[in-house]
Amino acid sequence: MKTGNDVKPRGLRTVLSIRTTLFFLLFTLSAFGQVQQPNRYEIPQKNNDDYFNVISLEEKGIALFRERDKFKASNRIWEMTWLDTALQEKRNVELEIKERYKLLGYEVTPDVLYFLFRTGETTKNDFELIAVNINDGKDTRYAIKPELDFKLTHFCKVDESLAFGGYVNSDPAIFLFELSTNHIKAVPGFFQKDTELVDMRLNENKTFNVVLIDRGTKGERNLTFRTFDASGKLLLEDVVPIEENKTLQTGLTSTLQREDLILLGTWGERSSKQSTGFFSLRIDPFNEQKVNFVPFGELAHYLDYLKPKRAQNIKDDTKSDLEMGRIPSYVNYVMPYKITEHKDGFLLMAEVYQPSSTMNPYYNSPYYNPYYNPYGYSSYGQGYYYPGMSRMYRPMPYGSNVKNSDEIKTSETVLIAFDGQGHIKWDQSMTLDEIKMPSVEQVADFCMTDDRIHFIYRKESDLKLKTISLKNDTVNTYSEKIKPLNPVDEIRSEKDGEGSIKHWYGNVFYTYGYQTIRNLGNEDRVRDVFYVNKVVVP
Repeated sequence: MKTGNDVKPRGLRTVLSIRTTLFFLLFTLSAFGQVQQPNRYEIPQKNNDDYFNVISLEEKGIALFRERDKFKASNRIWEMTWLDTALQEKRNVELEIKERYKLLGYEVTPDVLYFLFRTGETTKNDFELIAVNINDGKDTRYAIKPELDFKLTHFCKVDESLAFGGYVNSDPAIFLFELSTNHIKAVPGFFQKDTELVDMRLNENKTFNVVLIDRGTKGERNLTFRTFDASGKLLLEDVVPIEENKTLQTGLTSTLQREDLILLGTWGERSSKQSTGFFSLRIDPFNEQKVNFVPFGELAHYLDYLKPKRAQNIKDDTKSDLEMGRIPSYVNYVMPYKITEHKDGFLLMAEVYQPSSTMNPYYNSPYYNPYYNPYGYSSYGQGYYYPGMSRMYRPMPYGSNVKNSDEIKTSETVLIAFDGQGHIKWDQSMTLDEIKMPSVEQVADFCMTDDRIHFIYRKESDLKLKTISLKNDTVNTYSEKIKPLNPVDEIRSEKDGEGSIKHWYGNVFYTYGYQTIRNLGNEDRVRDVFYVNKVVVP
């Protein structure tokens, strides 16, 4: 039998039920709309510890690779740690590397990581390739000694060979190293004067693409696109003339995840170091092709980082310039970072930045390769080469660790969608809180789920997310603190310029960096750590 205090009027019970339902509904919607950080990996970071190279293995996890302040005989110890997608350690491997060797880059296959070291000084480019099996930790080593003085700018693993791209006496050259025979050979058709090797990229079908641009000052200039098999046999060549008063500055190729090939990048006036817009070129050697040029002022959202009045003036001026047959006058600095292929075409991600006044002199070289990252990579899947992100290279010769003393300010991330013919379908962007970096580096990243685009970047210890619905053109923005290991941990500081956030797989990202953590309940109240957080967007 219930007492009077146990009995509630039916109307009150109904109101409470409705309130409870609304509470759980709002909680569910709030949880759905926010960033999730289900896992974190953290280890102490001492003053003499080197920084990690963080390598995505997509759905196999993450590899961490760094030089240690440890020696065995006359060799320095390097450490590779394999984490699964829950950021749990699966394997830790120590490698003995000669002290004078310098890490140049790495490649990723389903079970093997390939680390490329330079063995000589900057004027002598002999290499050692170390293949590490992540499943058993065993390594295999290869000595690679080009006969010529070769300046490396690109490399990738193609089937059972390694392809090297670079320059011999300022002329582009491609070499192949066969892993089974230790044989090295030059790919014919290069060593062309006044020509830049703009891109060398792995395809999904065990072939690779090479893009050359004529930088000569006289006569007709051409863009040359070539595809080779793993033996260096030429499979495809497409030569396209470049308009007299224009220059193609950067270029990224697609990788045959679709059946068609495309080249995307930036262009400008012939003598300008700044860009006027983006270009596209559908590769078709059987038909005459023209480069499709699109100025920034014709894009819907590229100028959103500017004040509305300034942006509208640029759009109006661009329209007037085009009607008069002139190249639009608006230019700025923009760097393309990656191409994503999907069922409807291609997505090009780029970022707008402002360089310092004291850029490294190599930036002014006529053979400046703009890709920024010191450690290029590709990822693989199902036994086929599957470049999930664009290959990224240094803005200076390999082996040089010099960064700009002044800061690079990145203002915006932009995403442009192209159809299979290379025509722009739409563009979107995310304004950044003027992120400062020591060199030209990718700041933000994105993923696309159904009809939604998720941009994400980090500002110190904050994650910034912008979600755009292409279906109804709605925009939502979120901000969340990077989650520490324990709820009572307090993030005191984040090391500038040494962390990042990158797309991992699906709707998952990973962010990493170096933090000082305070926890008054621990014996060591303050600790310095390296961390990786798993970040899931809704």
